[in-house]
Amino acid sequence: MALLAGFIGVDRFADITIPELTGARRDAEALWALFSDSIPDIQAKLITDKDASLHGIRQLLQSTLGAATSDDTVILSFSGHGTSNHQIVAHDTSRTDPADTTIPMEELAHYFRETQAKAVLFILDCCFSGGAPAKVLGDIPVSRSISMSVSTLAGEGRILLAASRESEEAYEVPGEGHGLLTKALIDTFIETTSPTIDLVEMSAQVVEKARSVAIKMRIAQTPVLFGHVTGGLVLPPIKPGPHFYTKFPQKGGLRVDADIQELAGFGLPLTILNQWAKQFPTLNDLQLQAINDYRILDGSSLLAIAPTGSGKTFVGELAAIQAICEGRKAVFLLPYRALTNEKYEQFSQVYGDGLGMRVIRCCGDYVDQTDLFVRGKYDLALLTYEMFLNLVVSNTGVLNQLGLVVLDEAQFITDPTRGISVELLLTYLLSAKQRGFQIQLITLSAVVGDVNHFDEWLDCDKLISQERPVPLVEGALDRSGIFQFVDTDGNEQVTQLLSPSEIQVRRKKASSQDVIVPLVQKLVQQGENVIVFRNQKGPAQGCANYLAKELGLSPATEAISVLPQYDLPTTSQALRECLHGGTAFHNRNLTREEKEVVEQAFRSLDGQVRVLSATTTVAAGINTPASTVILAEHEFVGQDGRQFTVAEYKNMAGRAGRPGHTSNSRGQAILLADNSYERQSLFRQYVQGQLEPIRSSLDSQSLKTWLVRLLAQMERVQRAEIVAVLSNTYGGYLANRSDPSWRDRMKQHLEELIELMMEQDLIEEEDVYIQLTLLGRAVGESALSFDSAMRLIRLVRSIQTDDLSVITLVALLQQLPESDGGYTPMMKKGRSESIRPQQASERYGTEVVRLLQHLAQGELDYFARCKRASLLWDWVHGVAIEEIERLYTPNPYQGKIGYGDIQKFADATRLYLRSAHQLAALIHIGNNPSDEEVDRMQQQLEVGLPTEALGLLSVPLRLYRGEYLALLNNGVKSSQDVWTCSELQLSSILGKKRASELIALRPPAAA
Repeated sequence: MALLAGFIGVDRFADITIPELTGARRDAEALWALFSDSIPDIQAKLITDKDASLHGIRQLLQSTLGAATSDDTVILSFSGHGTSNHQIVAHDTSRTDPADTTIPMEELAHYFRETQAKAVLFILDCCFSGGAPAKVLGDIPVSRSISMSVSTLAGEGRILLAASRESEEAYEVPGEGHGLLTKALIDTFIETTSPTIDLVEMSAQVVEKARSVAIKMRIAQTPVLFGHVTGGLVLPPIKPGPHFYTKFPQKGGLRVDADIQELAGFGLPLTILNQWAKQFPTLNDLQLQAINDYRILDGSSLLAIAPTGSGKTFVGELAAIQAICEGRKAVFLLPYRALTNEKYEQFSQVYGDGLGMRVIRCCGDYVDQTDLFVRGKYDLALLTYEMFLNLVVSNTGVLNQLGLVVLDEAQFITDPTRGISVELLLTYLLSAKQRGFQIQLITLSAVVGDVNHFDEWLDCDKLISQERPVPLVEGALDRSGIFQFVDTDGNEQVTQLLSPSEIQVRRKKASSQDVIVPLVQKLVQQGENVIVFRNQKGPAQGCANYLAKELGLSPATEAISVLPQYDLPTTSQALRECLHGGTAFHNRNLTREEKEVVEQAFRSLDGQVRVLSATTTVAAGINTPASTVILAEHEFVGQDGRQFTVAEYKNMAGRAGRPGHTSNSRGQAILLADNSYERQSLFRQYVQGQLEPIRSSLDSQSLKTWLVRLLAQMERVQRAEIVAVLSNTYGGYLANRSDPSWRDRMKQHLEELIELMMEQDLIEEEDVYIQLTLLGRAVGESALSFDSAMRLIRLVRSIQTDDLSVITLVALLQQLPESDGGYTPMMKKGRSESIRPQQASERYGTEVVRLLQHLAQGELDYFARCKRASLLWDWVHGVAIEEIERLYTPNPYQGKIGYGDIQKFADATRLYLRSAHQLAALIHIGNNPSDEEVDRMQQQLEVGLPTEALGLLSVPLRLYRGEYLALLNNGVKSSQDVWTCSELQLSSILGKKRASELIALRPPAAA
């Protein structure tokens, strides 16, 4: 008499179009380990992923059901995808050929009929309903034959425990790493205290446990039991033992010291620990607290607040890699595309190339791997806030995949513009956790003032640290050379940092240059590398220029050699001149490639760029650490026109004194002041100032936007409970705490908004429920504010032509408040900008120009819309950057257009174009742009290429815009055209260096 068992789990599939699962392999491993630990004589086999091919599964069925004798009992489990035609999906199943690459129920039934086993238990944790995002593979061609029901497998001596009824989906429990049925089964095994268990009788407990979890998740899933065994199927207690603890290490209570190798106790592989040891000598106190006291490696959520440079990002990294090693998927959320791309390059090198993990990114670029993210084909994904929010709301299956989310720079929740995205995505994740989704959330923030109950809303512990690995000296310096500062021990000090004779007026009148030059000279002589923060593009460029002339540094020849050579903005020559003097500037007028060169040259420990003059974008998380930072101003200019907050100052100051990037044991941040009074004022305001508290960006002026976006996160809600939807936000949570009458007042306000939205066909009502209409959902899923979306709807409805092109949508987006609210350089005196409507008319036609007049605040506002629209037309049609700058700059001193303006207009339009297309498709009766046309325009806006050049983007080497245009101008329009060129031809177009790089990548078939 033998007990034969086989456990099958398939998470990953050879066909990249088949969505991955996160718990099927762990299901099989857990059941195999439990049975192997509990029944010594069991003959148990385990096959997962690649081993669970069609051949592998059939071999396992033959070695169990096929080999069993009349005295034997067989236990089988399968966890993975099923199909709507009642087929089991193997690792090597092909979506395009399911008939020959799946195991049909008829084949399983044959094994069940023919086996000699006296009893068979089959645990089937998949479903066949066809409902996404469950454990079923949809979109499979329907078989012409009648599919056999799973219930036919059961009978006398044959028991089938199925994950759900055939009309229901079967789900995984997000964050738990198991299917809902298997998790209930494992828990029931472990919790049972009886000396024996009857699997038939125990199934009732399993069903009830699974149903209760399903109800909490707001899904319908009821496991079912078919068949019976006379006398039951009795086994000894099924409990975890050595096999189980090897697969699933018990980490509770484990504490480590600073040695990274001790993390092996948490089950982290030595390959990862060795890689970390190369980067970090030891774990610091912040990281040790997160591990030992706040149990992030045990799956606990955490809010970590610490200064820039404290190592808090590695806290998120630790939790993410632990999640991946446990079979969960990890997501990093970041505020900027540049930061996302930087982290992607870093993580790809460390975890992708070095450790074989699948690292992807989604930040709105044409190289995005959005399809892989939606299908779960990743281990570690990096996304911007807005991309994540859009994808998770519009693709409900994404939520089922998530095991851990790391939200970096969480202080952005207070940002007037970006805060809504941060708060809405956190609200969405918290709502999912309330429904039973076990998503670990690691929230990382720079130092703030009062936490303001943020941790309570997040329902997690908070870890607050003021410690920096490298201490920071902060102070203010006036024109007499006196430096008032707080030393590393926290004591206020005053010293003569510069002698008065060193500070001389260098221009017609006194300016910050008089102090910056001698100060930077002194710091560079002491071996420091320095960032000078300026609040405008022009001063940042000018500062680098005069420092290059004054400092006498060696030229940064290596950086100069890798700069782009084609289609350059006017600032490119200025950058080269600065680099020849060992300095550089960093502002929006540099191309992406130029910024990357500057950042790499400055951050490199042996880099040739010692001084960087930069606008405040460098402080937003891009990795450009320095020994000392100098803040020449303390206010923004232009439409923002306000002083820096204390938090913004601290973020810039925090660039100084990063580990490995300082010539001494401390960093230094210096505010510049004109006189002693301003020095003392700045010292009190910023160095000794109180940081602003975390606060919600929810405000009454934008309530319509908040409401429609919150409703887009759910299918429907009871109208009487609408105020609860808003209460779930951080802003609603705070309002409820501080004002008991808030709910009643807000309920009345929301009722008025609901009536308004029903009149606008955005909300519909059925019985006691309300939900968004298709148009309302498009508005709610849009990146546009409510008012902007409604303005766009009115614009599109007023179009008097049947054909609506994608380039017309590009123009119409320039009429919206989001575009009007941004800064467009304009010559305000005279009539030089009055040519803009004519330019727009030549490109788009008179009707589009007429629409751009609507709701303009004045003639200059109208001209600015036409200027943006015309400029973008030229950009996507491949006009040279220098020509665009010349054409739209009426005066070099006012209204000047630079590369940064072109990129800013294109990026803003890209952000809203897909939303505009979705809205237009619902309201414009006629020919609308296709999804493919919108995708192409998104690419064109990003790279500035005409349609006929887009085929070149598939070349495996990312080229500069000017290089793509040079190829196009020589008749080379696709990657195939590139491969047919000789090296001599490519050299004549792109130069020898670039040609040799391309030839090295030429496919063998094209050689």
